Amino acid sequence: MEILKLKAIPIAYERNVYYLNKQELNIIKKTKYRKAGKGFYLSDTITLLENKSLVSLTKFIIEKAEEYVRNVLEIRNQIYLTQSWSTINNTNAVHDAHHHPNTFISLVYYAQCKSGSLQFHLGTTSIEDCFNFQYTINRFNIFNSQSWTLPVKTGDVVLFPGHINHSSLPNKSSEPRIIVGANFFIKGSLGTKRNVSLMTI
Repeated sequence: MEILKLKAIPIAYERNVYYLNKQELNIIKKTKYRKAGKGFYLSDTITLLENKSLVSLTKFIIEKAEEYVRNVLEIRNQIYLTQSWSTINNTNAVHDAHHHPNTFISLVYYAQCKSGSLQFHLGTTSIEDCFNFQYTINRFNIFNSQSWTLPVKTGDVVLFPGHINHSSLPNKSSEPRIIVGANFFIKGSLGTKRNVSLMTI
């Protein structure tokens, strides 16, 4: 996994890591969708990965989320899948800025993507957090930008905390952009008795 060091937010991604076969892709395409924006469609289901014909994709997504917790966050706590869905962006369609409430981490898998980027919105830049000055920027970089764009293609996967605002840029391809999304929550014990913070989820 590669790590995007954006204000110490643990954003991880991998390129060309998993590809669907035709049957799996057709299952996602034939899922029932509702129109959620101009050219943007969101699946009715939030349990997409419970489909037994997508067992390999489900295994891959869960393994990647567990790897992220273990090797990027480096915490012992366990996670479990809470929601899974798919979206379709037709030509010129976007997915507006949003975040995922009631979520520990989110994962986006690009099942079909010839065009587009995932964009993260920060509100303030790293150098505005200390002094809220409006700087004159010579060249945008990860420290002086209020948003950051991550190019994505078919087979890519991206993981990030669910509270981070994100959106997608327009799909400039004639082929629909199709993603599978998944949210995870934490389970087990949090905190300690010694710190008067022990709780179980």
